[in-house]
Amino acid sequence: MRRRFYWLLTRLLLGMAAVLPLAWGRGACVGLARLALRLRPGDRAVALANLARALPELNPRGRQELMQEAATHLGRNLFQTMAAPRLLARPDTIVEEIGGGADTFTIGEHLADLAADGRGVFVLTGHIGCWELAGGWVARELAARKLGALGVVTGTIHNPAVDRLIQARRRRLGLQVLPREAGAAPLLRFLRQGGVVAILQDQRTQVRNLAVPFFGTPAPTPAGLATMSLKYGIPVLPVVGVWDEARRVQVMHHLPPLRPHEFGPEDALSFLTRCNAALETFIRRNPEQWVWFHRRWNPDP
Repeated sequence: MRRRFYWLLTRLLLGMAAVLPLAWGRGACVGLARLALRLRPGDRAVALANLARALPELNPRGRQELMQEAATHLGRNLFQTMAAPRLLARPDTIVEEIGGGADTFTIGEHLADLAADGRGVFVLTGHIGCWELAGGWVARELAARKLGALGVVTGTIHNPAVDRLIQARRRRLGLQVLPREAGAAPLLRFLRQGGVVAILQDQRTQVRNLAVPFFGTPAPTPAGLATMSLKYGIPVLPVVGVWDEARRVQVMHHLPPLRPHEFGPEDALSFLTRCNAALETFIRRNPEQWVWFHRRWNPDP
C-alpha cells in the first residue's frame, strides 16, 4: 500500500511540474527545501561541518548564509529535475559558455573529438547545479551529433514501480541507464561500443575508494573512474550545469579534457587528484550550488 502511495505521489508531482508556471514550481520547491532544512538538525550540522572544513575563510555567519543558499538551490534543482523534459524543449532555458583561454571548443565538439577513436568517453560531473537537467542537455548534444545515448550509472530505487517510472523518464531524455548494482560489465560494454558515460564522482559510495585530496583534505573517492580510464585509454571531460540567477537560465560549463596518456598506467591517485581538482574548481565558482548536506569526508580522528 505504501509503495503504491509513493508511486501515485511521484506521478502527481511529475504531472504538476509539467504544467505549473516555472516561477511557481521553483518557488514551491524552494519553500519545501527551506522547511526541510529547519526540520533536520542533523543535516544542518553536517553542512556546517563540511563548510568549515572546505571553506575555512568563512566566518560562522558566512557558513550559515551559504548553507541557507544551498538549501534554496537544492529546492530549485528539485523542480528543475521534475520539469526537465519541459525545460529541454525550450531553447531559452539552457545556454552554454565556452571554456575560455585556448579552449574554444563547445562541449559537443569536445565529445565528438574525444569519441572519435572509439574508446568511449567519461563525462565527469558532480552534485552541483541541476545534474539531471545537465545530463539531458548533454544527451541532446550527443544525439545531434549521432553519438548515441548518454550512459548514466545510477542506483536502483527500492520501490520498483517508482524506479520503473523514473528510469523510463530518463530514457525518454536520451539517457541509457546503467544500474550500479549490475557491476562494471554493462558499463564497460557500453564504453567499448564508443559510448559516452556520465559519472558523478563527488560522493562516497560502497565501491573501492582512494583517499584523494578534495578542498585540501583527503576524501574517499571512487577509484573505478581512474582504473578504467588508465587501463582502457578513456578520456574524461569535466562538465557542469549551474543556475544563473541574473539571467534565470541554466549555464553549461566545461574544463579541458583529462587524457589518460598523460599519466602512468598505475597513477590512479594522480589521475583522481586532477578529477577532484576539476570538481573543486566548479564548486568554488558556485559554492552555494553544491550539496553540502552529505558526509563527504571522514570524521576527524
